Amino acid sequence: MDLLKPRTVPLSEETILWFEFLLKPSLLAKHLNKANPDPSPTDLITQFLAKAPEGQTHPPDLTAPDPDGAHRSDGLKYTKKQLALKILALKVAAFMRWDLDKLERTLSVSLQIQLLADLCSITAGKMVALPSSLLQDPALIGTDGSRHSFNFALTLYHRWVLRAQVLRAAVIKNFKSNHGPAVPDLTTFVLRDESSIPALEPITQLSIDYLNQVLMEPQTFRVLTYESFVPLDSNSEHTQQRFDAAIAIKPCELRAQLHYDLCQYYLYVQKYELARQNVLLCKDNYAQWQREEIGRTGLPPAYCTVSAEVLQGYLLACGVTGEPDGLLQRLHESILNHYSDIVMILKEDNLRKEIPMTQRKLLELNIEGYNAIGSTDGNPIEQKELELAVVALNIIRYVMDGENILSCNVALQKYKNQQPKLIESLFQYADEQYEQFSLEERGLLKRYFYKIITLYGGELGPAFEAYVQSYSKVVSLQELKDFRAQHTQPETQLGGVALQSDWVIPETKNPRLEVGQLERQLISCTSANAVRKLLVKIAGTNPSKPLFTINPSWTIPYPLEQVLIPLQRGFLQDFAYILIGKARELTARKEYATAITLLTVLKNETQRPELAGNPLIAKLGKMVSWEGLLVQIQQVLDEWPRKPVDQAQLVRNCKQCLNAAAGGGNELMPHAKLLDHCAALLLNLNEWNALLVPVDKRFPGIELCTAITQAFLDIEKFKGTKKTNREAWEMILPMFLNPPGSRQRQLPPDGPLVLLIGKLREPLVISILLSLLAKLHNILRDEANAEMNAEYMFLWPSNVNNTSIYNVKLVIEALNLLLNQALRYYPNNIPWLKLKGDVEFVANNFEAAMRYYVTALISGTEYCTVHLQRPLVDDFLIRRMVKCSTNLGCFVQAAVLCQFFDETDYGLAFKSISEKSASYSDAMDSYYSCIWDPTLLEFIVSFIGQLELNANNNDEIKREAAAVRKNRFLRSLAKQYMC
Repeated sequence: MDLLKPRTVPLSEETILWFEFLLKPSLLAKHLNKANPDPSPTDLITQFLAKAPEGQTHPPDLTAPDPDGAHRSDGLKYTKKQLALKILALKVAAFMRWDLDKLERTLSVSLQIQLLADLCSITAGKMVALPSSLLQDPALIGTDGSRHSFNFALTLYHRWVLRAQVLRAAVIKNFKSNHGPAVPDLTTFVLRDESSIPALEPITQLSIDYLNQVLMEPQTFRVLTYESFVPLDSNSEHTQQRFDAAIAIKPCELRAQLHYDLCQYYLYVQKYELARQNVLLCKDNYAQWQREEIGRTGLPPAYCTVSAEVLQGYLLACGVTGEPDGLLQRLHESILNHYSDIVMILKEDNLRKEIPMTQRKLLELNIEGYNAIGSTDGNPIEQKELELAVVALNIIRYVMDGENILSCNVALQKYKNQQPKLIESLFQYADEQYEQFSLEERGLLKRYFYKIITLYGGELGPAFEAYVQSYSKVVSLQELKDFRAQHTQPETQLGGVALQSDWVIPETKNPRLEVGQLERQLISCTSANAVRKLLVKIAGTNPSKPLFTINPSWTIPYPLEQVLIPLQRGFLQDFAYILIGKARELTARKEYATAITLLTVLKNETQRPELAGNPLIAKLGKMVSWEGLLVQIQQVLDEWPRKPVDQAQLVRNCKQCLNAAAGGGNELMPHAKLLDHCAALLLNLNEWNALLVPVDKRFPGIELCTAITQAFLDIEKFKGTKKTNREAWEMILPMFLNPPGSRQRQLPPDGPLVLLIGKLREPLVISILLSLLAKLHNILRDEANAEMNAEYMFLWPSNVNNTSIYNVKLVIEALNLLLNQALRYYPNNIPWLKLKGDVEFVANNFEAAMRYYVTALISGTEYCTVHLQRPLVDDFLIRRMVKCSTNLGCFVQAAVLCQFFDETDYGLAFKSISEKSASYSDAMDSYYSCIWDPTLLEFIVSFIGQLELNANNNDEIKREAAAVRKNRFLRSLAKQYMC
C-alpha cells in the first residue's frame, strides 16, 4: 500500500503523509530508526522522487511565475516542492550511509541516476545532468555549493558508473544462462529499461581516472551525513545546506572501498592483473581500517560497505589464496624465469617431496634440450653445471623414494663424459642436507653411495677419495677403507657384458641393436628436439623405409596425409608425420600442452626461409595450424567450465576457420571434424553472430549449430512469446526416421546430432535442444500420461505429418544422451533434473524418476534450508511423484504427497491410506510427522492431538506447520531415493 499518497477515506493515526515529513523533520528520523520501518528507506526514496520526476533531465523553464512558488538558487532550477522532496530523498540515502549495494538492489536505474544527479546538483549549487563527462572539473561550483561535498558526490557517481556496468553484465549473463534459481539481488534490474547503461562506456575511463585521483588526494575525504541536508521550511524562500556537518573518514576506509569497486570492474573487463593489484590494496587498507577504526567508536562504518567474506571471495577469484606458493608453483615460476633458484627449490623438495618425480624428470629433459639447441642466453659452462646439478638432485630424490636404482645408474652412464663432476655434485648435495634427512633416508643414501664406490671408485682413483674427504657426512674415509677391504677384487676377471651395471646395451657395435635402441627412443620421446636428433641419427643408417613407418600407431588425418605423402622423402616428411602422430596420441591421453607444443614446432619448421615458395609446404603449415586449433578446442571442451587463457584469440581463429569453409572455391578448406568443433565452441561461448554465415550442405554439423543459433535469436527477439522456429526442427526430424523394413535401430554414433551432443556445454543451448527433443517425443507418443515438460517448448511446431514413420525410441535415446551429458557439467540444474525424471517416468522406471524429482526439489530448496514453494513444485510434478510412489507400493508416501497440491486431493489421499497394510513398502510410522492437513489428520486419528495443526489455527500458523513438514518429508525422500 502506498502510505505516502493522500486518500479520501479516513486514515489511521499511524499513517504519515509526505508533507508531514516537511512540517516535522523529526518524524523522518523517528520513522527510519524503527526496527522494520514500513515503508522501507528505499521505498521512501522511490516515493519522494516519484513526486518530483522532472528536473533531472528536463529542468522546468522558470522565466514565468510558477503557481507552486519557484525556488531559484544560483542555477538550481527546482520548484520549492521538488527541492523539498529531493532533500528528503537525499536525507534517507545519507541515513543508509550511501550504500550502493542496497540502492542498486531496490531502485531502478532511472531512479539511481536521478538520485545521483540531485546529489551532484545540490552539492554543486547548479543543475547537473547525468550521464556526463563534464563532471571531471570540480571547480564548476555555484555560490551555494561546496567543494568537498561536490567531490563526495562525484566520487559516489563515478563509483556507480563502474558498478552499473558490472551489474548489467551479471543480469544479462543470468538471463542468457536461464537455468537454476534467479539471482534475487538483481530482480530490480530490468533490461528493457536500462538503455542508459551503454551511454556510460565512453566515460568509463574518465571515472577510473577520477577515482585514482581521489586515491592520491592528500586532502581529507568528507562524507555527507543525515544532518548535512536541511529540509525546507514552510516560511523559507531559500535554504542553505549544512555541508559543514559532513564527517571526515580515515584514508584507509576510503581506499578500501574504492579499490574494491575498481577490482570489481577490472574482473568484469578481464583485466586480471589490475584486478589483483586493486584487491591486494583493498585487503591491506581494509585490515588497517579494522585495526584503527572498527570497535573504537561503537558506531557503524560511515562509508565503506566491504564485507570480509565478499573480499575473501574476490581474493580467491584473483588468485590470492593467502597461502605461500607451493614448490610445484615455484618450480613453474622458476622455469618461466630461466630456471632461477631451481637448485634451491629442488633441494627443498628433497625434504618436503611435493613435486612429482615426473615433473622433475621433465625439468631435467627440458634443461637438456635447452642446452642442446645451443642457447646463447647464458654462459654454456654455467648451463651445463646447472644441468648436472638438476640430475644429481633428481638422483638423490629417486634414491630416497626407494625408486628403481637402475634409472639412477642410467643417468651416470648417460653423462659418462661428465661423470666426475656429476659424482662430486651427488656428494655435495647429499652432504649439505644429510642431517635433515630421516634415518631411513640416510640408510638408503649410504647404500647407494656404496654402490657408486663399487662401480666407479676405481675409475676415479684419488679424485674419489678427495670427494669423500670433502663431503664426509654420507661416507667417511674410514668407511671407504672398510668397504674396500671387504670388497676385494674377485679372482675371476670378468669383462664385456658381465661388467654392465644395468640393462644398458653393451658396446658391441651391433648396428641392428643400435638402430633398435634409437627407434625405441623415437617412439617414446615427447620432445620435438629429441625427435629431430633421433631422426638425424637413424637417417645415417640408410633405412630402407620411411622413418614414420617405425610405429604403426602414428596416424594422421587423411587431408594431411594427402599433403605429406607427395612430399619428397626426407627429413621434413618424417618429422612432420611423426610430430602429428605423436600430437594425436598425446591428445588422446589429454596431454594437450605437449601436443600443442609439438604442432607449434612443426608449424615453425614449415616457415623456414629455404622452404618458402613451395606450395605443398605452405599448405602443410596451414593445415598443421588447424590441427593445433582442433587440439585447443578439444582441451577447452574437456576442461569446461574453465575458460581458455586467450579466449578472444581462440574465437578469432574459429571464425577464420569457418570463413575459410564458407569461401568455397579452390581455396584450402579445413576438414569437417575441425569445422564441427569450431562451430560447437562458438555456440558454447555465445558467439551467435559468428554462426550466421552461409552454410555448405556438406557440413551438417555447422548447419545444425546455425539452426540452434537462430532459435536462440528468436527467443531474444520475441521475448518468450510464441514464435515457431522450423530450421532446427526440420534438420533434426529426418534423423529419427525408420529405415525401410526395420523398426529397431540406434542413433549412428558418427551422425551430426550425436557428435554435436558430445560437444555441447552452454546451458541455454542445451535447454533449446532438450526442448526440441521433448516436444518431438510428446507429438510422436501422443499420450497425456507420457508427456514431458521442458523450457522453450513454445519454439517448436505442434504437429508432425505421418508420425508412424518416425522412431520415438531414437528420440528417447537422444534425450538420455543429451541429459546425461548436461547433468555431468550442471548436476543441479532443476529443469533438467525434472526432465530426466520425466524420461524415466515415461519408461516406467519409477524409482529412478523419483530420484531425479527429489533431487530437483532438494536442489531448489538449497538442501531443505528454504521453504518449498512454486514454481519449483507444481501439480504436474506432484501428480507424477504420487504415481511413482503408488507404483512402488509406497502408499503413505503417496498420501503425504497429496497435500502438496494447490488443493489437497483427499480422494486420492484416502484411497492411498486405505490400501491393505500388507502392500505397504514404506515405513508408514515415519511419515505421520510429515502430515499437516487437518482433514487428513482426522482421517488418521493418531495425529489429532497435535495442537499446532488444529483446524482453528490462523493461516500463518498453518503455513509454517506445512512448510516445516514439507522439508521434513523432502529429507525423508532424499534418504530413500538419493542415498
